[in-house]
Formats: sequence, structure tokens, C-alpha cells
Amino acid sequence: MIRNIVLLLLTSLLFSCMTQGKVEHAQLIAHAGGSIDGNIYTNSMEAMHKAARDGYEFIEFDLMFTSDSVLVAAHSWSEFNTMTGYGHKGDSAPDLKDFISRRIYNRYTPLSAADINEFFSERPDLYLVTDKVSDSEILSSYFPELKERMVVEAFSYKDYCRLVEDGYFRVMYSCMASDLDDTLMKNLLFDKLFPGKRVEWITLHTSGFESRMFIFLNTVRKFNIALFTVDDYKEIPEKYKNRASMIYTNGIMPNKEK
Repeated sequence: MIRNIVLLLLTSLLFSCMTQGKVEHAQLIAHAGGSIDGNIYTNSMEAMHKAARDGYEFIEFDLMFTSDSVLVAAHSWSEFNTMTGYGHKGDSAPDLKDFISRRIYNRYTPLSAADINEFFSERPDLYLVTDKVSDSEILSSYFPELKERMVVEAFSYKDYCRLVEDGYFRVMYSCMASDLDDTLMKNLLFDKLFPGKRVEWITLHTSGFESRMFIFLNTVRKFNIALFTVDDYKEIPEKYKNRASMIYTNGIMPNKEK
């Protein structure tokens, strides 16, 4: 009898040690197309294909306009220029022809929005996550058949409402939106005083858990959180391990999540 109790306690302790630090329920997002060969922020064709092979259901891209107003994937023009050997051009945007002719780190292929749309249209099992552009009209013009599989980070309450109304799969209010705090405070009084769309999802940096606004809001109402950018579960404070419903990552593999 005693032996069985001790064995049960040891088994429970071992299981606790094995699961400590894990986030069992969070959906992983391959950040900026996903990492490849130790490189991050490439937003490249090869990274996108690798992320799909690795088992990510959600793949994120940073979207920007070329100098001739075509939507493409790049985290910033200064980074793209540096990664493609044109660092002397600073943050100036290339035109589309120049953009697609370059190679990131001399090996990876830049992506236009049309390339991304084609890939996801052929992969109904995947969800497209976007950053930087949250205008519904722009997104629907480049990704006309994907809105039911698109997770969009909104950068204003106006964009947030339009995206929700237009039926995107998931709309997340960016923690970098200038009107975020004001909108969330109004949301606490939604039922009586605030006539707008209710905010259900917000993006949050790991450091944001300790902000006064988050601590207050987390006490009053539990928003769904998409946390960035986490490469090890240990980076999330233990008391907030279960608050992340989605996690942007460069290094956590889907098959290591459970």
C-alpha cells in the first residue's frame, strides 16, 4: 500500500517536472515566414515551404509596398536591403522588378503577395497571418479567397471594426496601435456605454505582462492573447504560462509543443 502511494507520488512529481514550462494549448505562428538555416525575418519562399513542412498551421508575413505600389513580404526595407547586399540604400524601397530579382543572403527567394496568395490557395490546411497592413480593402484585393483563413493584426480601431465586419477568420488588436489603451478601456464598459465592436484578441510582447494596463485589464477581463516573439517557453513568466492562446515563434517547433 505504502509502496503504491510512494510510486504514485514519484510519478506525479516526474510528470510535473516534464510538463513544467510548457504551454499546452497555444497555437504556434511561424514568425516572418519561419526560420530557416538559423536565419530569421527572411519572409522568403524557402522559409514558407519549410514552415509548412515543419507542421505550422499558421505562417506570418510582414507586408510592405514596393516603390511602385505592389504588396510584398519584407520586415523593413533597411533589413531587406542589408540582407540582399544593398545596405547602402538604407530604408529606400525597391520597385517590384528589383525586389524579385534579389536573393536574401544570396540564397532565399523574396515573396510578393501574389506568391503568398498562390501558395495558401493551394494549401487549405494553412492560415495566413499578416503584419503591418490592416486595411481590409487592400488585403481583400491581394488575397480575395483567403479571408476565412486569415489572421490579421489591426493597427487602428477603424481597421479592426472593418476587418471583423468583413468576416476575417481572426482579428487581433496590435499592442502597437496608438489607440489601443483607450479602446480597451472603453471595451470594459462595452455592454452599457461603448457602441463599437468588442475586442477579443490582442497581440502582446512578453514584457507587456508586467505593464500596469495589462495587469488591470487581465484582472477585469481575459482578452485572448497572441504573444510575440517567443523562442523558448521559459521566456514566458510562469504565472502567465496559460494566458497565451497564440505564440509567434522563430524556434519552437510544432511537434515539441505537446
